[in-house]
Amino acid sequence: MSSSSTLNRRTVLRGAGASIALPFLESLLPRSSRAVEQVSQAQRMAFITVPFGMVVDQFHPTESGAGYSLPTTLKPLAGLKNDLTVFSNLDHDVRGGHAANHTLLSGVKSTERAGYPDGNISIDQRMAELVGHETRYPSLIFWKDGMSFTRSGVRVPAVEKPSDAFRLMFVDDSEELRKFERSSLNSSGSILDAVREDAKQYQNVLGAEDRQKLEEYFTSIRETERKLELAEDWIDRPKPKIDDPAFKKVADGTRDENLGGNLVEVWLDLMFLALQTNSTRVVSMSVENCNWGLDGVTESYHTLSHHGQREDKLSQLAIVENFLMTNVAAFIERLKTTRQADGTSMLDSTQVLFGSGLGSGSRHSNENLPLILAGGGFQHGQHIDAERKQPLCNLYLSMLRQMGAEQDYFNRSLSTFNGLA
Repeated sequence: MSSSSTLNRRTVLRGAGASIALPFLESLLPRSSRAVEQVSQAQRMAFITVPFGMVVDQFHPTESGAGYSLPTTLKPLAGLKNDLTVFSNLDHDVRGGHAANHTLLSGVKSTERAGYPDGNISIDQRMAELVGHETRYPSLIFWKDGMSFTRSGVRVPAVEKPSDAFRLMFVDDSEELRKFERSSLNSSGSILDAVREDAKQYQNVLGAEDRQKLEEYFTSIRETERKLELAEDWIDRPKPKIDDPAFKKVADGTRDENLGGNLVEVWLDLMFLALQTNSTRVVSMSVENCNWGLDGVTESYHTLSHHGQREDKLSQLAIVENFLMTNVAAFIERLKTTRQADGTSMLDSTQVLFGSGLGSGSRHSNENLPLILAGGGFQHGQHIDAERKQPLCNLYLSMLRQMGAEQDYFNRSLSTFNGLA
């Protein structure tokens, strides 16, 4: 292929009367630019959260270090043991049961956000602040909301239906909608212009400290303007095309309410495509309460989580948790086997966190959370018993630093995480 070749996002493979769109192929990007290098080296984050904890004695290993044995629930991850780290006795030291589940990605209750410099911003939204301008969507949240918060305390809504997510990422907007988006961005720009002019009149009457604050304010405005300019650039840029027949029922809405059709798998497929097509570099999926039509499961996920050690409920819950971990394993494996233009796998540059804001759903405990971190360039292959000697936000600070963030704290963190290289 010549160095002048460029990627046409509508490029298709044609044969046997079928047209299948190519995925986002880095090798087809212009070689004269640094686009290939930038996409290959891009750091990504993916979050998979469940709402009702796990059966902890079937999730947490009994041995620490590299020689640990996988407990029953984690058996589906056996082939990925060297690509992930399991944590135990790690949490945010919060209380509240279900009412504190939303703290998983932030460590801060929404009612206590005023006591923290960055409020209760969640790790995914902090990362979106840093790298979100580089992609069409700063972050994407799928299925169930309530886990992601901005620094102002706003809960970020989720895309609730697979068809809506597919349309958002892979179907070009109408000209009418693009016109509306341009108008909205222009309005935002006008407001910023007015705010800046109002602020300038105070520059000559302020003391040195206040002038410094005002300069920081102007820097913030300039950064916002830059992001608005980048957002406008995306309006007319064609979206990647996914014409794979396997996604036809996702695109037309057939799978939206098909609980027996494995919604978990569909959402994880969409998460993978969001990262592979570079639609975003920060994506999360929170599992909704249902039984997904699983054989042997007659009650809802939530009901089963309140098992009270009853064998009939525990046996059903074991099916649910095995199902979840099997799908998580398939998602991680897919990242691992997908090669980038520089020869590395997507998993090498993608941190995948699985967890819940509840430890034991039956006890409504927010202690000893079920947590797994895979990929992202860390040295894995171990079970770390944190012994509750450091907060979970220490791990989040390490994750942010691994993504290139230059910051010294994240919410309740005391330092970076001790024990994870």
